Amino acid sequence: MAGKSQNPITTDRQVAAFMLPEGRNKARRAVSNRGIGGLALEARTTREAKTWVFRFRLAGNAVEMALGRYPGMSLAEAREKHRDAAKLVEKGIDPRKHRKAEKARNEAAWTMGHAFERWIVFYEQTPGRGKRLPTPKTVGQHKGRWRRHLAPRLADAYVRDVTRRQVIEVLEDVVAKAPVEGRHCLNLLRGLLDYCEDREQVEENPIANLTPAKVGASGGTPRNRHLSLPELRALWQALEDARHRPEGLASTAWMSATTANVLRLLILTGCRRSEAALMRWEEIKRDTWTIPAERAKSRRAHRVYLTPLALEILAEQRQHTDSQFVFPSVSDSGKPVHPDSLSTVVARLQGRSRKEHDTTAPLYHLPPFTVHDLRRSAATRWTEDLLAEPLLVEQMLAHAPPKLVATYNHAARWPAQVDVWKRWGELVADRVAQNPGSNVVPMQGR
Repeated sequence: MAGKSQNPITTDRQVAAFMLPEGRNKARRAVSNRGIGGLALEARTTREAKTWVFRFRLAGNAVEMALGRYPGMSLAEAREKHRDAAKLVEKGIDPRKHRKAEKARNEAAWTMGHAFERWIVFYEQTPGRGKRLPTPKTVGQHKGRWRRHLAPRLADAYVRDVTRRQVIEVLEDVVAKAPVEGRHCLNLLRGLLDYCEDREQVEENPIANLTPAKVGASGGTPRNRHLSLPELRALWQALEDARHRPEGLASTAWMSATTANVLRLLILTGCRRSEAALMRWEEIKRDTWTIPAERAKSRRAHRVYLTPLALEILAEQRQHTDSQFVFPSVSDSGKPVHPDSLSTVVARLQGRSRKEHDTTAPLYHLPPFTVHDLRRSAATRWTEDLLAEPLLVEQMLAHAPPKLVATYNHAARWPAQVDVWKRWGELVADRVAQNPGSNVVPMQGR
């Protein structure tokens, strides 16, 4: 049956040529494999494909198992499978049971894509530092990084098979395009593989001690850009000019009065752009605006004093809208102005909203700045010009206090905060909203 009168098969051509002898229902022929016996090729009338068979003895009993079928499994692959099975037999392990266990292990194993789907849900529901849940924006950024930078190379790989070298190569490719994104992708993968380690999908996280420097990722340079009072004055005037669209002003520099008013409120309050953009009338009581906990980055309700100039801005908004939002979208009053549109406007005023800069933009002469730099500008001016205590400024910005302070000092110091906001409102009214020493606000550019 095993074809003892024939020499063992040694080539692919012999494998392809092996056929059932006439009148036989079943036939086998031995296959050579580096001196390891027991491998044969079997043909049957009941099967269209030929079968690779391994015959061996275990605990004194003759046993055989099918390794695969030809041509789905080539001669080289059959020899490799045979060698692996023979090694197990030498150790007294039944390769059939081992294969079943391996199959079950494979079925329980996660791919990186499957792991990410599980991890992102876990991440979204797990408080981080400060016992706060990640914001929807942060979760969305992680999903975007995975989709753009990591999934194309890693999604189909089994978690248990991912190596440190493989991850480094993927991250180095990301870093070559965007160094800061490389750092964020490293943090994402470190958290993802920690999650997989805890769920026994990998024995240990292969990148547990991998640092951004080891893949050339940028550590991120803290921004320190803040605007001086003359620069804030230039911005305020550009906002006035752009929303009124005086003759000769490029159409690309125009913006809605609502967008301009949000930016002016940011200068007066030092709030985050999303907090101001999503402001609702119900949050305002007289001269106090309370940002609810669910909208605050700190996940704590935060009070902001509204100066007379800020109240003038809100009064203007009240005259032009009956929306629940103080700053509704121009296209749909049922929705607030989008925070990203504020960034677009600021970039446009600087002539930097497109790849090719517009040197005629009203603020092109200023060093580049972002919407968030207005928040840093307010904090800097409060500290340097108004001599406000740094810790008080941190409270006004709704920053999480140092652990020791948070534990032992719960004083809000609201009267002191109001005093700073009042003095800041007066300073903005005198030196930003109008030219210093003048009671007239020019309507044309500088």
